[in-house]
Amino acid sequence: MFQSDFADDHRDVRAPRRAANRLIAALLVVVLCFCAICVKFLIDSRNSAWRGARETTASLVAAIELDTLLNIESFDLSLQAVVDNLKLPGIDRIDPDLRQLVLFDRSATARHLQAIFVLDETGHVRFDSRKVDPKPINRADRDYFQFHAKGGEPGLHVGRPIATHVTGQLVLPLSRRLSHPDGSFAGVVVGGLRLSYFQELVQEYFARSQRQHNAVEHGRHTADALALPGRVHRTRPQGCRLYKHLARERTGSFETRSVTDGVSRLVGYSRIGDLPLVVGVGRSTADIFADWRQYAFSIGLLVAALWGMVIYLIVEIRQRGEAEMNLAILASTDELTGLANRRKFDETLTREWRRALRKRRPLALMMLDADLFKEYNDQHGHQAGDRLLQTIGQAMGTSTKRATDLATRYGGDEFSILLPGTPLEEAIRVAERVRDCLTELCHAKGVTEGHLSIGVAAVVPEHGETYGVLLAAVDQALYRAKEAGRNRIESVQVRGDKPTLVAHSFRRPAA
Repeated sequence: MFQSDFADDHRDVRAPRRAANRLIAALLVVVLCFCAICVKFLIDSRNSAWRGARETTASLVAAIELDTLLNIESFDLSLQAVVDNLKLPGIDRIDPDLRQLVLFDRSATARHLQAIFVLDETGHVRFDSRKVDPKPINRADRDYFQFHAKGGEPGLHVGRPIATHVTGQLVLPLSRRLSHPDGSFAGVVVGGLRLSYFQELVQEYFARSQRQHNAVEHGRHTADALALPGRVHRTRPQGCRLYKHLARERTGSFETRSVTDGVSRLVGYSRIGDLPLVVGVGRSTADIFADWRQYAFSIGLLVAALWGMVIYLIVEIRQRGEAEMNLAILASTDELTGLANRRKFDETLTREWRRALRKRRPLALMMLDADLFKEYNDQHGHQAGDRLLQTIGQAMGTSTKRATDLATRYGGDEFSILLPGTPLEEAIRVAERVRDCLTELCHAKGVTEGHLSIGVAAVVPEHGETYGVLLAAVDQALYRAKEAGRNRIESVQVRGDKPTLVAHSFRRPAA
């Protein structure tokens, strides 16, 4: 009934464990905060690597777009030169070698130009920039030829990629319409731009960027060239995703995973000027995060080592706390009986006296003395005497149920029980239980029964008093029990500073 008002008997001996737990908690908080900082730093550095990759990719796309525009413009100038030179009088009658020089003198300036052909209105090849005497191949079935033959828009036309007859390389056809003086369809001037040009352009710009930053790149960039409108051609599977994003934004970036090689890539793309042409640059996410992964691995090793050290420290702290608690228990425990020792009794009595004074509650104390213990030792031997003392201690521990009660080996064959918050009548009943329990335990364990003289006293402390009042009263009660013939209980109720003997006492006849 008074447990909530009193601290546990062993709170002092548990102090090392509590101190160890507080130290462990503080250590864990520090380590967890450090781990949180590491995680935040890794997340920020990963995001930074991703932003840097997007910026680099966007820069590459912009550079490639500009370079492509310049090359296509140069290519278109070559086509326009052919169209203009075909209008020269007698172009068909001049020397073939001179005609080649006149018609195709600018084609050499166009980068990645496959060839330039002049087709007549039926689609047959009239002139070839590579040969003086071309084969009469008919290309009337080509999309670009059909576009111009059906009266498509004038100017440069970018067709859908096709494979060349000779090498099988993919080329992007760039063409212009030829017209008779009356404006009717006269044929087509067409040239092919190799699609490998875009891949090489990406690698060239990327290598240049790496040299500028003194960096080494282990991965590769890839490029997709798309001819629009119509069916989307793709050199890589991410072309479909690229076209979907292009439908929403002219330029941008996205992440995708290739269905062919399973590689995840960051793809930056942009439409090239006003041309129906799009370039996309893809960079492997594994390459983007390669340096970050190495850094994260190093941080992970550091954190793992830190946790290993923390676990070691926790084990050491716990073991030390347990060792200190065990030492504290040993310092406050009687080795023979397992009860609290005199030191523990003095500490607890001081603390409980102050609490009883503050709470205005009774504090009861009983002193127990093994009757004629010297004669018992002489008759039964010291080992039997030790067993009797142990049995008395067990009876005292069994009879005191509350956590606030303190059973103590006071010294030699003297014992005490401190009962905080207990009135005298209840303390007397506890004394009776101790004697009854001792008899039962002696019979059960085969120990020759000894007898106890018990003095009981209780007091509600007053200001100005010390616990010496209680000790004097319980000594008086114990003395009276011995003087009255031993094997009995005598009690004293203290009022003020004058102990008063209670009229009743208890004696059990010797067995």
